[in-house]
Amino acid sequence: MNPRRSDLLATALWTLAFLIAADFALGRVFRMPADPRQPPAPLAQYFDFGASIESKMRRMVAAEDSASAPVALAGWLEPFNDGNAPLAAPAGRRLVAVYGQSFTFQLTQALAALDSTILLRTRGGPSSPASHGYAFWQSDRGRVHAEVAILGVLASSVRGLDASSAATWEFEAPPLYTYPRYRVDARGRPVPHPPYVLSLAGVRAALADPVRMRAWQAQLARDDDWYDPLLWRASWLDHSVFARVLRRAWAQRQQREHLARVHGRAGFREDSDNLRTLRALIGSFVEGCRADGTLPVVLLLEDAGYADHLSRALGPELDRRGALWMGTHELADAGNPANLKADGHFIPALNERLARALLARLDSVRGVAGPGIAPPRQDSPRRPAPASERAGK
Repeated sequence: MNPRRSDLLATALWTLAFLIAADFALGRVFRMPADPRQPPAPLAQYFDFGASIESKMRRMVAAEDSASAPVALAGWLEPFNDGNAPLAAPAGRRLVAVYGQSFTFQLTQALAALDSTILLRTRGGPSSPASHGYAFWQSDRGRVHAEVAILGVLASSVRGLDASSAATWEFEAPPLYTYPRYRVDARGRPVPHPPYVLSLAGVRAALADPVRMRAWQAQLARDDDWYDPLLWRASWLDHSVFARVLRRAWAQRQQREHLARVHGRAGFREDSDNLRTLRALIGSFVEGCRADGTLPVVLLLEDAGYADHLSRALGPELDRRGALWMGTHELADAGNPANLKADGHFIPALNERLARALLARLDSVRGVAGPGIAPPRQDSPRRPAPASERAGK
C-alpha cells in the first residue's frame, strides 16, 4: 500500500477508536439514575436529551406507579377524577373548575387564597395545551357541578394543538400524557380524534407488546403532526452519546421549523391549523358552559416570548361571544425578567395581582346576578368590557 494512504488509514482508524472510547467513557460516567424517581445530574440529563422517546418511556415507566418517574403520572385523562378532586361544592362554598397547566393552577391558587368561599377543582398537566384542558372539561361535563369553569390557554403551548401526545412536541424532557387531536369540521366545530393510548397503564401495555406499540405509532403518524419515527423509536443509537447529541440537534431543527408555521415575530399565524382549532375549542367551551349553567372564563397566559400575541389573536373572538376573559400581558409582562422565577413561571406577587384582577371580574358578574354567579345568556350577551377593565386596571 502507498505509504501516504497507509498513514491516512492509520489516522482514520485511531480517530475512530478514540471517538468510540470517548463515547463509551462519556456514557459510563454520565449515566441517568437507575431509579426514575431520582433527579439526574445536569450533565447526565444533558446527554440524555437526545434519547428516543421510547427509550425515555422505558426508563420512566416502572411496573408500579409508585416506582415510576413523577412526571410520567401527570396529565392522564383516565382514570377519571384521580387525585380525589371535588365534584361539587359544600354549602357556603363555590366550586371553580380549572383546566390547564402550572401557570393556570398557580394563578387560581392565588385566587382561592383571596376568597375563602372558592373551592378549586384542578385538572391538567405539564405544559397542557388548550385541547388537553378542553378534553378534561368535556370529561367533567355531567359529572361535576361547578359554578365557574376556567380554561387556561398558555401561549407557548398553542403549538401542541396539532399533536395527540405531549411526548412528541416536548421531546427533550417529555411528559407522557395523551389527548385527542381536534380538527375543525365544515361548520366550525371541533371534532376529536382520540389517542390510541389513554392512560399510563396503556403505555405499559404498549411497551410490553410490539403490536400495540406499532398501533400507537400508526395513530400518531395519522393524528400527530409532531410525530417523527427517528425521534420516537428506540434503537442502537440510544446507546451512543454522540448519536444522541446528533438526534437532539435534528429534533431542535424540526421543532423550529414546526413552530415557525404556527407563530412568528408578529404573532400567531392566521393561516395555521392550530389557531383555527383553538378558536373553535374556545367557542365550544364558552357555549357549552353556558348550556350547562356554568360561567365560562378563558385565561390567556402570555409567557416569555409571546408578548400580547394571544390576546390579539383571541380577544376579538371572545369579545364577539361576550365571554369573560383576561389576558395576562398588561399586568404581567413576561418580557421583564424581574416578573419571572428561574423556571419561567410568574413570581408569586404577580400571580396575586392577576388573581385580584380576575376576582374583581368574577365578583362584578356575581354582583349583577345576585348570590350565585349566573352565566351570561347567549341571546343577550354582556357588553364586552374595555381592555383596561379586563386587565383589572
